[in-house]
Amino acid sequence: MAHASEQGAGPIRFERIYDASIEDVWALWTTKEGLEEWFAPEGMRFEVTALQLRVGGAFDYVMTAVGAEQVAYLASLDLPRTARVSGRIVEMVRHRRLLIRFDMDFVPGVEPYPYDMVAEMNLEAGRVRMVLTADRHPDPEMTSGASLGLTSQLQRFDLAIAARATKERRI
Repeated sequence: MAHASEQGAGPIRFERIYDASIEDVWALWTTKEGLEEWFAPEGMRFEVTALQLRVGGAFDYVMTAVGAEQVAYLASLDLPRTARVSGRIVEMVRHRRLLIRFDMDFVPGVEPYPYDMVAEMNLEAGRVRMVLTADRHPDPEMTSGASLGLTSQLQRFDLAIAARATKERRI
């Protein structure tokens, strides 16, 4: 089950339900290896450069467009092919909630602004319900791109969770 809300003025919202352990879902959000497995949308390369798992801790990464479609899309918006993004953990409740605030300071001609992403996880009848919300960007075109990117990222998240579940069943 997956859906996203893209209309309106509120944040972009996605919801997923996983037959997985809360530990696996949490690990994909809170480890360098886990994040590098899924955090880049299709056609992008992603590398975590800092991850300090505590409130106020750094979450910095480099994302580079490698797919032709992604390179062209970024060029159409006059955005660089590689973005170095700095963020910090604003809230963290283990296995429940993670709020990350990114500094959007790499958009040419746009004043830097904060961009929040919140992952909330709840155990429900032996399954994990994950709700991801992300801010809208000041530019509607960037919001649309962010929604597409998050959709792609969450497809990769789904695959990473499925791979972990399969691996656990084999052990």
